[in-house]
Amino acid sequence: MTRTGGLGVAAALLLIVVLALGLLYAYRAQTPAIPTVPYTAALGAIQDPSLRSVEIEDGRATLNFADGRRQQSMTPDNGDALARAVEEHNRADPSHPIDLRFSAGLAPNPAAPFVVVLLPVLILALPLTIAGWALARSRAPQRYEALSRLADLRDRGVLTEDEFLREKRRFLK
Repeated sequence: MTRTGGLGVAAALLLIVVLALGLLYAYRAQTPAIPTVPYTAALGAIQDPSLRSVEIEDGRATLNFADGRRQQSMTPDNGDALARAVEEHNRADPSHPIDLRFSAGLAPNPAAPFVVVLLPVLILALPLTIAGWALARSRAPQRYEALSRLADLRDRGVLTEDEFLREKRRFLK
């Protein structure tokens, strides 16, 4: 493989990585699978007899219904009003309780996007670097092969004995 061929392969792999990251970003930017409803609608859903549970996490409430539907709502008050409404409902109608759960989500790491972008590049760069090193090493003339060529040139009279000895010392260093 020539040097330009190796660069072409590296460029093609880099293009594939960039396209894959772009597709991943486009996929993640799609609308969520859970429909979002206004907070007032979430508060009103407490009276729905098919509501089974409410999960409140980091300013977001997820309502789970008996028929498998799910709804999400942003909670401006960290879900305090929603939690009070669920507790009041459970006191008023103990035969149809709504399960209320609070979850502490992990804070997002600000370095995560950089890791997501750079990790595939690093994963591809390491094998490419090793392959390039191995290719360059395999193409580099070995010392004894080079000395053999020098001796052949000396024997044919192309090199003088002094030139041969000078080049031999250079190869053996």
